[in-house]
Amino acid sequence: MTTRPIHVTPQREHNARRVPLSSALWAGGAITFALGVGVMLVRIFLHTWTGADWDTRLMGILGGPPEAFGRIMRFVQTVSPMTVAVTLLVSMGVALARRRYAIAAATGVLVVGATLTTQVLKYQVLDRVGTMQNALPSGHSTAALLWALGAVLVAPRAWRPAVTLVGMVVACTIGVGTIAGRWHRPSDVVAAACVCLGWAAGAVLLAALQQRGPRPTRSRGGLYLGLAVLGTALSCAVFFALGFTLAGQGIERIGAFVVLATVAGACAGTVAWTAWYAERELR
Repeated sequence: MTTRPIHVTPQREHNARRVPLSSALWAGGAITFALGVGVMLVRIFLHTWTGADWDTRLMGILGGPPEAFGRIMRFVQTVSPMTVAVTLLVSMGVALARRRYAIAAATGVLVVGATLTTQVLKYQVLDRVGTMQNALPSGHSTAALLWALGAVLVAPRAWRPAVTLVGMVVACTIGVGTIAGRWHRPSDVVAAACVCLGWAAGAVLLAALQQRGPRPTRSRGGLYLGLAVLGTALSCAVFFALGFTLAGQGIERIGAFVVLATVAGACAGTVAWTAWYAERELR
């Protein structure tokens, strides 16, 4: 009597393209949150006269000498379509060099998807009440966030916290800088963060589905939460160090600071959450 050998699939192959339900729920939750906030921004700040008026007024949350505005605008002007192309090529190149092919593909999906979404929403889909041209979502903020997110995705685990913090400060500074320079309203920058968050969640989940081998055993959620707070604080400090001041007096200054911290926090939170989710799902 002969018996046929039983083929046992190695555990690492069994794990390929399979992720826990919780992974999909985290991605779905982030996408739903981004969509919900985005819809709220549109309904309040684009489709109501009161919201649009307040949004425009909030462009003036920061004041300061001409030198301060000159410094921040020179930094903001470094963002261009070429920046997006370089972000895509460098991020994918690093991932390919590390043989992280799923991450390279996910990075391409993130950069192309978020860029196209921002451009289509701004120029083809959304309109602002009145005669003022729509600028939501902010293209400069999207590009800055994509630079940070691309770096976070391809960074080795040991380097990811440091890369996350640097990416936060750069993205927040450019995002808030567009407001300081009167290029964009606060809602434009927060909407850009929503676009990037949604695409980042989908891109990381896509990479997790495609990669082979065991998933990471732990993620450092507390670390990235702390980095989000630190990144927000550092980004606000950058503007004060440049010579900017909060506009208004008394309660108006408090309101200006709340708006500044909210916008910076939206950008920093997007980068921090993506870093945590990538660390949770990707090798």
